[in-house]
Amino acid sequence: MKYLKVLLFGIFAGLAIGLGSLAFTVVSAYLTDAMGLFLASALFSVGLILVCVLGLQLYTGKIGTVFDGEAKRDVINNAINLPIMLVGNTIGAFAIGIVCHFIFMNVPEVANRIAAIAQGKIDSNTVFIQGILCGALVYIAVYFYKNLQNYGMKIIGIITAVTLFVYCGFQHCVANMFYFGMDFSWKLEYLWNILIVILTNSIGALLVRCIVHLAAILASKKE
Repeated sequence: MKYLKVLLFGIFAGLAIGLGSLAFTVVSAYLTDAMGLFLASALFSVGLILVCVLGLQLYTGKIGTVFDGEAKRDVINNAINLPIMLVGNTIGAFAIGIVCHFIFMNVPEVANRIAAIAQGKIDSNTVFIQGILCGALVYIAVYFYKNLQNYGMKIIGIITAVTLFVYCGFQHCVANMFYFGMDFSWKLEYLWNILIVILTNSIGALLVRCIVHLAAILASKKE
């Protein structure tokens, strides 16, 4: 029952990220200048805000905390939950992407925009760096939400980190699942991209987690 809840909350998280990705796609399809891209990037953060506020299970938000826990059992449980929630994220993101494909397939501006986004993801020569930096920024966004005391600052922290990675074109594995689902043009390159971005998002989050914990250890020793 516990793992079923993880799966369901993972599906809901995939749907939430899909909603943020849809907002980015539609707004950037019609507002094509730099300010429009900035606004679209900021609206993407709605997805992660929903994930954090509702306590949903998002792989990129949890991978950085996989080693957190008071006992070895906690770490093992975290590790078991990760692939389950990733499956849920995949189902949710692809499902809403496919639904949106049929909703917007006769809207040329949106259809052309999603095709350009999806193609840009697989054509990128810096996907490894983009994935690592995205994973790092998602970890920071979730860290802000968990550790800042003021609720307004929690939301601002999420919006700032998310807007930065989206505006810069960094790659988020669950968002890419939505983009590829909405594009509805099945290519082997899509699968490779998702696998690479899952890996690099994980590396980025774990790197920042190590830096944060190392800083905490050094600070405690100084005291």
